[in-house]
Amino acid sequence: MNNKFIFLGSFLMVLFTVIPSVSAQQHKTMQTRGPMFITSLSFQQGISRVPYNVVEGEEGQIKNFKKISNISLINVSQFMGFQLSPYFALGLGVGFEYWTVKNAFVPIYADLRFNMMKGKITPHAYLNIGYANRWHIDSKPYKITTGNSNEYVIQGATSGIMGELGVGLKASVGYSSSIVITLSAKVQESAFRYYSGYAPLSQSMKPLLVNTNSNGMYLFFGVKAGFIF
Repeated sequence: MNNKFIFLGSFLMVLFTVIPSVSAQQHKTMQTRGPMFITSLSFQQGISRVPYNVVEGEEGQIKNFKKISNISLINVSQFMGFQLSPYFALGLGVGFEYWTVKNAFVPIYADLRFNMMKGKITPHAYLNIGYANRWHIDSKPYKITTGNSNEYVIQGATSGIMGELGVGLKASVGYSSSIVITLSAKVQESAFRYYSGYAPLSQSMKPLLVNTNSNGMYLFFGVKAGFIF
């Protein structure tokens, strides 16, 4: 976990050093209307808890657990839209999002973007709303330990709606090109799939079977860097 935060801090330092230097270049004009494309790369860390129930013991006692979705993800995305004014842009986005639990999603979404000012450097915000299709990578459950329970699970087992909000800075580096850096928060609807314990199962078979979904919302925070052209 410490290495992740060191990487994130170093990433932010480099990007915020680059922005002032490139934006200091002199440009007589900037595009305020026309087609817009944004290629972005983001890194986010999951922090949410997903609840689930497990039956244990000969009496079938139900135990309640909450699994922390300690999942990192990397997302590459492409925005295609139109800049309607110096302050507002609208378009569609598509991405490929890899989760470190051997899972991936392909989000498709509407993307709204706002510039707070008219200058070469301006506060920038975006809002994405759409649907993320689960991309099958590895359906084999993996082992986690929660309290006294050793469970085999699949994280992010289903497709679902998604939303993302970002706030940061945009810096112009040319007539129609800019760099944008934002802090982002993402919500993804999906499921935590596990073996509930309701059906008798030998210990040797347990790692091969998951039979119950616990639906919920996965929450992520991170940083996104994009190039506008």
